[in-house]
Amino acid sequence: MRAPRNPRRDRRGGFLMVEALAVLAISAAILLALGSLTRLMLRQADAVAERTTRLEQAEQGLSALSRDLGRMARARWDGSERERFVFAGEPWRLLFALDRPAADGGPLPETVAVLLRSEGSGTGGRVTRAEAPLVPGLYGPDALAFGPERVLYEGPARIRFAYVAPPTDTTPELIVDAWPQVGPPPVAVRVGLADPASGDVASALRVPVRAEGEPGCVRARTHYCSRTEEGGADDDAAVGAILNAVTQERAASQRRN
Repeated sequence: MRAPRNPRRDRRGGFLMVEALAVLAISAAILLALGSLTRLMLRQADAVAERTTRLEQAEQGLSALSRDLGRMARARWDGSERERFVFAGEPWRLLFALDRPAADGGPLPETVAVLLRSEGSGTGGRVTRAEAPLVPGLYGPDALAFGPERVLYEGPARIRFAYVAPPTDTTPELIVDAWPQVGPPPVAVRVGLADPASGDVASALRVPVRAEGEPGCVRARTHYCSRTEEGGADDDAAVGAILNAVTQERAASQRRN
């Protein structure tokens, strides 16, 4: 004969089963949430590491760009253009001569022409760099044979160049977006970090060029200074020619617009 079932015990066993299932469900939810949180933290860590790497690469590119500009050489073209320096400066493009150690390890440095191009997209910008041998007998930029380009800088901002004319007794230091073809190269280059979409400069770095350190440039009228034509011209006259060219270019631009 079977013993009668205890309803109270059955109800208690049912409650225990429900509690166990609830604990298992809550534990599963917690484990799932922990897994999601771990994946989110890993993605954030990867994003931070990637952003840090990009910023470091951008900083290294700007440092290399500044070193190149600081070593700018005062070279001239040959022939009828011998009074013109190897220099052409625009907001997004810069051509200049550079002294560097000889590729064959010789004791004398070699001079090359460097072309920098600043390109932009909707999310960032980059600067490419190309070199060309600067040998005797070159009469202008069209005679340069540039090698392959390489990326010098890539980052969240687009690089915009501007150029600094030296102050005189009658004029302050002048910063222009495009450097005239007349007169000596600038005394400094302003490397601006611009918004890729609008082109507006948010911050800038002023890079002085090496001619500022030439002893003869302290008294350019009586001593040799490669910044001035034939090494001894009047700085005021050179800057005056630059100001005149800038004024003419601005007037022409306003007429076109």
